[in-house]
Amino acid sequence: MDNLLSILDTIPEDTIAVSVYLLGSIIILWCWYAIAKRLPKPFGGISWMVIFALMLTPTVSEGTNASIAPAFFGLMFGILTKENPLIWFNLSAILCVLGLGLIVGYCWSKYSDKRGISVVNKKSSPL
Repeated sequence: MDNLLSILDTIPEDTIAVSVYLLGSIIILWCWYAIAKRLPKPFGGISWMVIFALMLTPTVSEGTNASIAPAFFGLMFGILTKENPLIWFNLSAILCVLGLGLIVGYCWSKYSDKRGISVVNKKSSPL
């Protein structure tokens, strides 16, 4: 146990915090995927993308020890302190990631639908 703790002491705290946050986000998104795949097709994908955008949109935190942080925390901090520029900056970052994700999801949906149709047409061909 002492060896494990001595190894963790050599790793910077920021690296450990970001790693734990990313691993936790991946677990949450994986669990939500299990729920979202049971929802109707567009709503499941949209809800997954909303959670993805809320959890993983990055921003830079304020203060003397500024580092990368989720934009959701900046948004909540802006709402609590009633700082409109902070609210709009973080909300626009989240909406940008959400918009890009929805566009990519739409294109992927159209691609997979077209690919599925071409496979069905090949199977029904008499040749």
